[in-house]
Amino acid sequence: MRRKTLIIILAVFIVGAGAGGGLFFNWIYSPRYSLHQMVMALKAKNMVDFINYLDLKEIFNNFLEASSTDLPPPSSQEGDEMARLTRNLGRKFARFVLPQLFKTYEKDIQATMEKYMVSLDNKQVLALTAAIAVAQIKVEGDEAQVSIRDPKTKEDFRFQMRRQEDGVWRIVEVNYQDIKKFIKREFGD
Repeated sequence: MRRKTLIIILAVFIVGAGAGGGLFFNWIYSPRYSLHQMVMALKAKNMVDFINYLDLKEIFNNFLEASSTDLPPPSSQEGDEMARLTRNLGRKFARFVLPQLFKTYEKDIQATMEKYMVSLDNKQVLALTAAIAVAQIKVEGDEAQVSIRDPKTKEDFRFQMRRQEDGVWRIVEVNYQDIKKFIKREFGD
């Protein structure tokens, strides 16, 4: 009788430990965990850890691509052969130059972002912590769509995360329209 009870207790413990381990594993390899780690890095003013959760090159490329929607639409059907050739050469040139542009300004982009992030006060970091706790996260495979609602303005700030080979989720794209509103609100026109 005593042995049977011991076996049952041991089995319950093993099942509980397995379930707990599985939940922990799912937590540390989730987008919310990465967001939580970003906020913890902000609290500690550790910008190296914070930037580890951003794919700056991918964000930059996606930002430039999305910002092209603000340009007047090219009338690709209009114009002569020379105009179409010039537009095609311009696109090819941009594909070559933009990665080089990022390499040139990567340190400046990172420094500006760090300067802003370090200037956040405790109230703002706590608000970010709360916003991340209730963020809407929709995971589809190795991609996650994240939406954080600003409690003050009631506007959503949307971005995309991607699971990397090491299992860590990193921000790879920020919604262009949302970042435009944010920049206008934070830094003025």
